[in-house]
Amino acid sequence: MTIYEASDWREQLLHAVKPGSPLEVDLHTSGPWDISGLQLLISLTRTGDHLDSPVRFLLVPPGCREIARRAGLTDWLRKHTISDL
Repeated sequence: MTIYEASDWREQLLHAVKPGSPLEVDLHTSGPWDISGLQLLISLTRTGDHLDSPVRFLLVPPGCREIARRAGLTDWLRKHTISDL
């Protein structure tokens, strides 16, 4: 999930968040990651919090975990992750 894909995925992911309904997002097939992808995940979880719809991530790839680490967001990602690759 890079800056080049983030805008394409943004609307799809945000529309998947339904009020009062938890959402699990499987990330295992995602490709390369940059900070834009991480920003999209943050936006998605904040939208979920606002709609009382917890968002959790499954199979978070190493590239995403590394971007979160560099940004100082390892604890945040861990809080929203069900399982890693």
